[in-house]
Amino acid sequence: MKDIEKNIIAKAVARFEEETGFRLSTLINDEKIELILREKEFDLIFVAEVIPLINKAKLGIIKNRLDQLGRIPLLITTIANAETVVLLKDFGINFIDTAGNANINYPPLYINIKGQKLTTNKNVTGDDTGIFKKAGLQLIFTLLCNPGLERNPYREIAGMANVALGTVHVTMKYLEKNGFLINDEFQSKKLVNKNKLLKEWVLGYPERIKFKYYVGRFQLDNPEIIKTVDLKYFGALFGGETAAAQLTNYLRPLIHSVYIGDKLGEFILRNRLKINPDGNIEIVKKFWNFTDDYEIKNLVPAILIYTDLITNGDPRNIETANIIYEREIAGHLD
Repeated sequence: MKDIEKNIIAKAVARFEEETGFRLSTLINDEKIELILREKEFDLIFVAEVIPLINKAKLGIIKNRLDQLGRIPLLITTIANAETVVLLKDFGINFIDTAGNANINYPPLYINIKGQKLTTNKNVTGDDTGIFKKAGLQLIFTLLCNPGLERNPYREIAGMANVALGTVHVTMKYLEKNGFLINDEFQSKKLVNKNKLLKEWVLGYPERIKFKYYVGRFQLDNPEIIKTVDLKYFGALFGGETAAAQLTNYLRPLIHSVYIGDKLGEFILRNRLKINPDGNIEIVKKFWNFTDDYEIKNLVPAILIYTDLITNGDPRNIETANIIYEREIAGHLD
């Protein structure tokens, strides 16, 4: 665990105790974070996860991760503003932050503190290295989608990730320094702790990747027609709900997601798409430069399908994302 995460825990616990009068005992190891609240009438054991920066786009991810922790899940974060506090309550997420805001609803305990503002250093973000910005995340995505790629020449990796060669050098050094890249018994590079890297990717994706490459939402009068488009001609692939429906046959897509290369304008004109912020088709530019088995099916890589669903926040999409994770991803993260 990073020192900055330990710092967030310490500050959040201290502020919680100041605001409520309750005492929290903290137990931290490599596997989990436990906070124990002991009163005369009851003992509560919270299993926590630190996510320094939260916003609306991350709530679906956060809810899904907390639900897998067991016991009483608790989010610890830097600051939850008024709007985010309401959304956290709507999602049923227990949380505390370093400003003293908190919402815990677990009978017999109910705590609701809001409106507190940070009075300490606001640079507590958890992203102290800056490595998980756009280019670093593109590289991580490429490594996760291509097991063993870390052994290849850096120039080849840069081309596949669509990033500068210098980004590969810097990111690989960071991964090695932080225990994500080791030398195996044959003295060859090996990417490890892939599940943690996937979490970093998923958290960073909405704002640092999708936002940068997002073209917009469009309306197609008969959205089923999109399934008949010659995607190969346009260098396009399905993602999101459309791809998930094809992989699992579990949901009916309400919004069709298309990731596209250089023929964006022609794609819009030929299919007579009309700009509409509430439209039934979203278009995102491709940010990677490699092919995999999913492209044969006109789909983006499974990790991206999973990420699109898990960041959507819709319960059925989250359920489908977990199916895709178990079927298509988990076996490649060992």
